[in-house]
Amino acid sequence: MLYLNSKFFIGKNMKIVSLSFDDGTIYDKRFIDLLNKYGLRATFNLNSGLDDFIWYYEDKPIRRLNLEESKEIYKGHEVASHSLTHPYFSSLDEKRQIREVKEDILNLERIFKKDVKGFAFPFTDQTEENIKVIRNNIDLEYIRYSFFTDEILPKDRYHIGINAMYDDKDIYEKLERYKSNILPNSLFVIAGHSYEFEVKNDWEKIENLLKYLKDNDDLLVLPLIDAVKLLFR
Repeated sequence: MLYLNSKFFIGKNMKIVSLSFDDGTIYDKRFIDLLNKYGLRATFNLNSGLDDFIWYYEDKPIRRLNLEESKEIYKGHEVASHSLTHPYFSSLDEKRQIREVKEDILNLERIFKKDVKGFAFPFTDQTEENIKVIRNNIDLEYIRYSFFTDEILPKDRYHIGINAMYDDKDIYEKLERYKSNILPNSLFVIAGHSYEFEVKNDWEKIENLLKYLKDNDDLLVLPLIDAVKLLFR
């Protein structure tokens, strides 16, 4: 299903923005409530092997969701793989890399009862060899790596970078420059983690960003899976 606005014509000057958020914590629920309030859809990259896992961001405990118990939260949004246990991929042998993604996808498809065709690497250590291993061994529509890029049209569906974090000081300047680009079609990926809204007291900041995206007629906000299907048909 493509979440298209009627004001856009497929294949004609599409300035796509995708929100790609990682880790599946308890704060996803409040974030998704905001997304739904503004009629926007996002991509959530989840680790099915870390249900209820708790870690600390500075002195604040952060809990991951139990996905089986929380699957309705993500209704209407894309669920993608973020690996089974969130490891550093550069330290894994090929067999373990494949297992981390394949088992996560199988679990997510069982839980959510739909195909999972996207993968976002955890951390920022992935190499071109890691991308090659995953691309060649798993049936995916796209791979999002965790490096920043100035490219607004990825070279292919397996090399999608991050154009901005939600809390970049110049996020609106970046988006305004993006709106003025002259490419026939383009993609701008905004990334982050919903727990950051809580620990940084950024709930107003993310809501203001969603308002901006909703109110800009030049921008088409899509989950990454839909963006990729349009850009790489």
